[in-house]
Amino acid sequence: MSRCAKLVFLFLICCFPIFGQTSKSDLEKRKKALQDEIKQTNQLILETRKNKKASLTQLKALNAKLASRMKLIGAIQGEINQLNSTITSNSQRIGELNTDLSQLKLTYGRLVKRAYMNRNQRSALLLVFSAQSIQQAYKRLYYLKTYSSYRKKQAALLENTRNELDGKLVVLKKDLDTKQVLLGSEQVEKKELSKEKSEQEKALNELKKKEKGLKKELANKEVRKKKLDSEIRKVIEREIERERAAAAKAAAKTTAASKPKPKSGTTEPKKESVKPAPELRITPETAALSGKFEANKGRLPWPVDKGVISETFGTHPHPVLRGISTYNNGIDIATSRGASVKSIFEGEVMGVVSIPGAGYAIILKHGTYLSVYGNLASVNVSKGQKVKTGAVLGKAGENDEGQPEAHLEIWQGKTKLNPAVWIAG
Repeated sequence: MSRCAKLVFLFLICCFPIFGQTSKSDLEKRKKALQDEIKQTNQLILETRKNKKASLTQLKALNAKLASRMKLIGAIQGEINQLNSTITSNSQRIGELNTDLSQLKLTYGRLVKRAYMNRNQRSALLLVFSAQSIQQAYKRLYYLKTYSSYRKKQAALLENTRNELDGKLVVLKKDLDTKQVLLGSEQVEKKELSKEKSEQEKALNELKKKEKGLKKELANKEVRKKKLDSEIRKVIEREIERERAAAAKAAAKTTAASKPKPKSGTTEPKKESVKPAPELRITPETAALSGKFEANKGRLPWPVDKGVISETFGTHPHPVLRGISTYNNGIDIATSRGASVKSIFEGEVMGVVSIPGAGYAIILKHGTYLSVYGNLASVNVSKGQKVKTGAVLGKAGENDEGQPEAHLEIWQGKTKLNPAVWIAG
């Protein structure tokens, strides 16, 4: 197994959900989502193959598809485990019902035989009238009624048990048939996984031959990343300074209005210097918008209609270059050519910056939160503009390999957050 494949495998072991603890409907939804994800990744891979050369984007897409395929197999295995549990439970119940049914048939047979022997109405009446006392006659009459009622209850119990057994047998057969279908699906997915591993290995070997070019490409990307990071911090600092100045002006105006005029011959006290706020100022309006943003964590829309996360947030080893790790301030999303990049939440445009070699970036403010949209080929908004959720901000640009890609970051003040946790899974 290649180094890249090992890394993917270890990542999946650590991140695999415990499917046994998930409901059947959740597993089916998860399976459908993964199938859609694989379909989108396939479309992306077909796009990258047009240049007939292995590319880093293609390798990342293959890695993403491999991860999705393994998760899909895990989801299928989760369904199989749930079915096995249901089948075992139903099989045990069928065994218990068969035992109960045999016992009920035996008991009811005896009752029927006894009823047949005492079928003569005169025999029952003779039993009652031959009693030696009224009390004994009453007991015999009560016994006859109770015996008849018991026999009817046993007949009903026998019928109910037989019906339940028949129902359980139908369910068991259906579950066994479903299990066979799932086992077939699992085998198909494992075959696809094996083919995808071969594709991944081939692409990796081809890219290893381009190590020098990959290092140069990585260095250029790091320069652009630092430039974007610097521009974002400048925008934040300017916003903090603007808010500080506005707050100081408002405070001075309030103080001047409430302070009595100084008497002649007196001097005004020395004004205290106002220290700059380290973070974005929280006003009632800011707090309300921040609260709305936080309430939508995990449900925010994607910035593009179709896409696959080609590079995740944080530090991770380079997929080709040994001993080199990269850090991503957000996530990169491989998307379709000319895709519209949209706002993930309502807010105000804090800044539009141009990054040499990486197009444009737009910074939106959502209370104390910021969302950053990078690698844009064009922009549709300007600084100070208010936008709604889903508003088109611009068009996705291309990465170094000429593939369409969008970049998304989420900040809380000056702290970078993982966008994958915030957008809908």
